Amino acid sequence: MNLRAISPVLAELSIPPGPTAFGVHTSGIAPVHDVGSHGAPHWRFQQPMSPDDGWTMETLPGGRLLSAGTLPESLEWAYLQWAEGSRAESGAGVLQALPPGEYLLARSNLAPRRAPQVLLGNERVPSPANTLVLHDGQPFFAMLIGPDAAAPPRTTHPLIGLVALNYVGESHWTGALFFDTLAPEEPPTRDGDLVLVIPRTGELVLDAMASFSTEARRTRDLATWRDTGAYQLAKVLTGM
Repeated sequence: MNLRAISPVLAELSIPPGPTAFGVHTSGIAPVHDVGSHGAPHWRFQQPMSPDDGWTMETLPGGRLLSAGTLPESLEWAYLQWAEGSRAESGAGVLQALPPGEYLLARSNLAPRRAPQVLLGNERVPSPANTLVLHDGQPFFAMLIGPDAAAPPRTTHPLIGLVALNYVGESHWTGALFFDTLAPEEPPTRDGDLVLVIPRTGELVLDAMASFSTEARRTRDLATWRDTGAYQLAKVLTGM
């Protein structure tokens, strides 16, 4: 793992190839995305066959949360220096569970809020109790999701993101879903910036239109996200 701060609110994180504890497993012709610990996911998203329809979200009661763990000393120190004063100074051990890829860590001073509706695919639906909206305006919809279907997410550790390109069946919306993945071991609330984990590459970047796209388009969309889209999302969420 390598962490490099590039500004007071943004850092780059690289996860090398190797076994991982957390990720997304996609299956089926009408894609089902299981998100969480491998073998015991905590969230399930179902895409309909038609990209014009909305997704469904299910919080799975048998899901397994991550333990806080510890980072290697040098990485822990680099993280603490960068995250000092945020609400996520603790819990950085969840970063070790990330699948291989390139990530941004973003400090966001946006206030998560309860909203009447959330955007799931191409449909706005009543907000589940375990969601908070962070940003809702083209080209990004960003929300936080907790593991308890009846309670809002906790934000005192880094929140792992899943990005869905072509979220509504078109490129003008990208979905950014950030998950509370840590087993409760710390106070549920704390003041300061959120710390959001934005994937640039790897399995946590989905193309919602993959079934309808050519390989050339998928490759282009993923490269555009890696090189510019992820940084644009970070700019929106950090106010840079």
